[in-house]
Parts: sequence; structure tokens; C-alpha cells
Amino acid sequence: MKFPVLIPFVASSALAFGQEQGMQPSDALAKLSFMQGDWTGKQDFDTGGGPAMVGDATDRVEPGIAGKYLCEMLSTTLPGRKPTDTRHFISYDRQTGKYKAWWFNDTSYHPMELTGDLAGNKLVLMSNSSAPGPLLRATYESPSAEKLTFLLEMKNGDTWTRLFLTTYAKKTGDAKQ
Repeated sequence: MKFPVLIPFVASSALAFGQEQGMQPSDALAKLSFMQGDWTGKQDFDTGGGPAMVGDATDRVEPGIAGKYLCEMLSTTLPGRKPTDTRHFISYDRQTGKYKAWWFNDTSYHPMELTGDLAGNKLVLMSNSSAPGPLLRATYESPSAEKLTFLLEMKNGDTWTRLFLTTYAKKTGDAKQ
């Protein structure tokens, strides 16, 4: 008589076990290891045909806050100006299956929130279309272990306008991977 009572329990346990679980945040952040390290490079601004504007750029990317975030500290120095001070925190939202980022910089009192996806060594994040300001798209890409690019674009009608492209090389002697 106890056997019929066990059938639904066993069946529901088997179904629960067979359901695909979302990627764990730690696994998702491990997939961003291509971004980690100390980087130096040049940030090339799109001036719309005006005089060239290129700054010296640095970026340090490392796990932080008990491994729950990838912490990015960026700075760009343009001739005659003070270096910028920017922090990006990137995490993974298991419920949505999306990467989330919060950007803090020295020209704003509030962070910008972005959401996106990873394909290989290319992370594409987009700002919230309902937030004030323009819609932005940020693309991090690593064509090789020693190179990282960071492209920032702004939505302009139906097209994307490049704001800048930063091309980084990994600092020599950097053992972080």
C-alpha cells in the first residue's frame, strides 16, 4: 500500500534532478578571466572628424568582494588634463542568466547599470533603455591573452556611434590570468 504513495515522490524528485540548473555566478565570473590583469594602452576617441584625441589608459581587473564581482579600476589621461577615476563592478545574475555591471565615475554621482551576455571572449553590455541619458553599448573583447579591447558606443537613431576604443596590452610580468 505504501508503494503508490512513493511513486509521485520519486517522480517529482527525478524531474527536479533532471532540470537544468542555471550557471553558478562563480562559474560565470570565471569565464571573464580573459579580462583579469593589469593593462596599459591607448584610448582613441571618435571626434567626428575633428582633431585626434588619444589618451593613455590603464585598467586593473581582479576578483573582489569575496569573489562575487569582477572589480575594474580604469583611468585615462588626456594631454593637459587630470587622470579620470572610474570603477566598474561586474557580476552575474543567475535568475536572468545575464551579466550585470555597475559603473561609477568621477563625473557622476550615481552609477550606471548595464546588462549583457558573453560569447567566447567577448562581453557585450547595454545600459538600461529606460534610464535617463543615451543608450550605451560596451564591448570587452580579448583577441589574444595579451590584448584586451574596450569599445564604448552610443545609440544614435538606428545606428551605433563609436565614442571610443581602448586597446590594452597586458603589463609585462603580470602573472594574473
